[in-house]
Amino acid sequence: MPTLLAPLRYRREADFTALRLGRAVLGYLSIVVAIITLAPFRFEAVPMHGLSFVWTWSDLVLNVLMFTPFGFVYQLTRPRGVGTDWGRVALLGFSVSGLIEVAQLFAPTRFTSLFDLGTNTAGALLGAWAFARVSLRVRGDLAVHTLALELPLMGLVYLLIPLCWLVGFGSEGALRRLLVLAPGLVAGAILGTVHAAYIRPTAPRWWLAATTVGWSVIAFVPGARGDLSVIVPGAAVVLVVALWFDLRTVRAIASAGTDPVRRFELPTLRRVLPVYTVFLVLSALWPLDDVTSSWRGTLALALPDAPLTQAGVFRALEHVAAFTLVGYMGAEYHGREPSGGLGALARIVAWSVAASALLQMARGFQPNTGASLSLFLLTQVAAAFGHVLYALQREHVQALVRRRTVLEKFRQSSGVRPVASN
Repeated sequence: MPTLLAPLRYRREADFTALRLGRAVLGYLSIVVAIITLAPFRFEAVPMHGLSFVWTWSDLVLNVLMFTPFGFVYQLTRPRGVGTDWGRVALLGFSVSGLIEVAQLFAPTRFTSLFDLGTNTAGALLGAWAFARVSLRVRGDLAVHTLALELPLMGLVYLLIPLCWLVGFGSEGALRRLLVLAPGLVAGAILGTVHAAYIRPTAPRWWLAATTVGWSVIAFVPGARGDLSVIVPGAAVVLVVALWFDLRTVRAIASAGTDPVRRFELPTLRRVLPVYTVFLVLSALWPLDDVTSSWRGTLALALPDAPLTQAGVFRALEHVAAFTLVGYMGAEYHGREPSGGLGALARIVAWSVAASALLQMARGFQPNTGASLSLFLLTQVAAAFGHVLYALQREHVQALVRRRTVLEKFRQSSGVRPVASN
């Protein structure tokens, strides 16, 4: 009897680790969307208006796309082998959107709309539908590889989406919106590497193209504020990068001969780090020509003589979100080192503190922002959260490996394929 129960026990363990990871990612997405829809956080004690029935096509597209990741991630982290729970997906989208809409009743600069509530809920359902379509194409372990639960580096692809959104909402000019290309290049490189290393030949290159274009639509349409002059060439560039990394990885596998390379995460991370570093600097110090000879700093998010505007709030959150990825990347970079543990964590903290401190020192020469102790502290909280996300991802990977090992032993000893293997 213990032998028969072992597969079920390890399956449940992996289900719980997936649940914890999903809650963390969904919580992060909820915070980002809430800040985008509630900034600049000026509230009154009584409702300021009633329901609004005004809408535009751009509102519809943004509302749907920004809630699509909710349904996708929710289904992604549910127990394997179960169908789509449309009711819970709808409830998730409705609840998150409903809380935001209620809060907007008390915000003079915001409006509460049943249209927003409906389109947000539809976006979550669309994400769940997209997951179901993907699951029909790839099954078993390939589904895990494709959807990233077993590849911590792919977690960056999900975290880059809200970062692109914040770039768009924080950009007051078309030139700054081009910054979304840097996160897009990072995502393309990861998608191309993963496709070549883990998915081919089961999924052809058109599958990589479809995945890359889908990511670009969700990330770039809000991130470019609907500007087609950024969205179309941006998606094309990301697709080219993904195909290039796919070919590069295929050649690396072929050249390895009888001793194939098994891990591609760290080489890919090393190649995209310069791109992300440039993005981090440009994002924090934009515009680069707006500098002064005197250095100023503040404890708050903005200088007393430079009130924090809505766009300023978005740019501050963009800077914080960027350090979530710094923490995640640092954890991924040091996660497989032999020393590991506290030593790896200490190096991650040191890099995060140094990077944020240098950027704040440079921001001190910008007349409209100045250095901010509050922003520095928030970046460290974000980096720590990024490390936590990586730890949850790695914990889930370990649970999946244990489950696979136990199931394989069960098959070999019994000759029966248990239900828990799906």
